[in-house]
Amino acid sequence: MERIENDQQKMTAMLEKMDESNAPDRAKRVGQDQLELLTLLRNLMPMRSVDTVHEAIRLLGARPDSSRKTKYLRMLEEQLDYLTDKFPDAGPPTAEALQAMWPDLVPAFGSAGGQVGEDGCEGRAHAICLAIARRSPAIAAHHLTKQWALPDGGRLHADHQWNHHVAASVTTANGILVIDPVFDRSRPLQLSEWAARVQVDPRTNVHQVAWGFLGRPGTDNRPDANSAMAYMP
Repeated sequence: MERIENDQQKMTAMLEKMDESNAPDRAKRVGQDQLELLTLLRNLMPMRSVDTVHEAIRLLGARPDSSRKTKYLRMLEEQLDYLTDKFPDAGPPTAEALQAMWPDLVPAFGSAGGQVGEDGCEGRAHAICLAIARRSPAIAAHHLTKQWALPDGGRLHADHQWNHHVAASVTTANGILVIDPVFDRSRPLQLSEWAARVQVDPRTNVHQVAWGFLGRPGTDNRPDANSAMAYMP
C-alpha cells in the first residue's frame, strides 16, 4: 500500500510539472494512464479476496503496456499466492457458522433499521464485508462477495425507487446467503428471498461481484475502473 501511495504521489507531481512545462499531449496521456492505474490499485487495497485480485488483474491487463503495469501485475500475482497460502480454502462455511458471527457484524449495520437505505447501501455492504474479513479472513478470501441488484433502465422497488441496491453475501454449504439489515437484522437471507424483497428477478437483475469493489459494476455487470472507489468509513 505504501509503495503504491508513493508512486501515486510521484506521478501526480510529474503530471503537474508536465503541465507547467507544456509537455506534449502524448506524454501527458501516458502519465495520466499511469496515475489511473495507481489510483485503481490504491482504492482496492488491501485486497483480501481472491476474486478481487483476479478482477484487478483483468483491469490492469487491459491497460497499455508499461514497466509499471508489469510491476503491479507481478505484485497482484504475489497477493494471490499470499491469500491462498495464508488462508487456504477449507470449503464453503455452513449457514450456522455465518449466523454464529452475527454479533460481530451488527456494528456494521449502521442506521439501516430506520429507513430503507438511509445510510447508503454501498458503504453498509462494504462495512459488513470488512467485519467478516476481520472475523474470518479465509471466508473473506474465498467465499465472500456482494450481490448487486440493477434495474432494466428504470428503478428498483415500487416504494423506494432505488437506482440500484447492493448487499454482502457469503456462498455457504447451504447456498448463497445475503446479509442485508435493511430487510432483516437477525439473520441472513437466501438469495431468492433477498431478490424478492428488492423486487427483482435474480436470474437477470442480480449480479455477483468481487467484494473489494465499492462502486457499482460497469455496463457488462463486472467491475470497471469506476467501481474501484475509495472506501471512506
